[in-house]
Amino acid sequence: MKQLVARMKHSFCWSRRRADFGAGSDQSKLAANSLTLLLPRCLILIVAVCLICQAGCRRIATGGWEPVLNVGADAIPNPLPVPMVPRELVMDEVSDEIDDYFRILREQRLRLTDQILTEGWIDTEPKIGSTVLEPWRHDSTPGFELHHATLQTVRRWAKVRVIPVDNRYLIDVKVFKELEDLPQPEHSTVSGTIYRHDNALDNDRIDRSLTPRNRGWIPMGRDFSLEQKILANIQNRIYQAVESKPTQGRH
Repeated sequence: MKQLVARMKHSFCWSRRRADFGAGSDQSKLAANSLTLLLPRCLILIVAVCLICQAGCRRIATGGWEPVLNVGADAIPNPLPVPMVPRELVMDEVSDEIDDYFRILREQRLRLTDQILTEGWIDTEPKIGSTVLEPWRHDSTPGFELHHATLQTVRRWAKVRVIPVDNRYLIDVKVFKELEDLPQPEHSTVSGTIYRHDNALDNDRIDRSLTPRNRGWIPMGRDFSLEQKILANIQNRIYQAVESKPTQGRH
């Protein structure tokens, strides 16, 4: 009889332990599932807060969407005045700096014609903006521009002018930014064919001069942050060249 009672107590204790263990495992699974559901939402919230903090103020301007440039006391003027150094030197420094970000499409060097120094200019090819996964590229400045180029397909291209004025040069840098415009989202299961139920457009009345040259890209204005970076580097390059090599005037 005593052995039977002891066996019953042992069985009861073992069953209770199994029940407690099962309840504990169920609670662990519930906590794990809750954490799995909560983690993506937390990541999305963190990314959204980072983007909002980095974005800053924006404005809608004529001709496209542009970020507001915080012009302060340390802002570099554009065009940038530089001393009258040898014209080959200034064009070499400008070309070398622009080549770090873009591929040069056309270049017109400074020329001395009939004792008149003509203007030099550089045009670049459009280039897709670098992302956070491409740290060796520097065309997307840290902050909003880098995040925007990572989440969207954007491209930039530059136009630079070197203008001789009196006893100095004015270096004008303009970097333009464009956003890719797709007819439909990539990898979409929706067909590109759209059936219309209204009247057809009169193609004879479409002004062909208003058709954009670069189809598939939306102008977004200028990238002021990259312009400031390029101007600062050009300024340092020229002043370092002046300090290491005496100015020889116009050539």
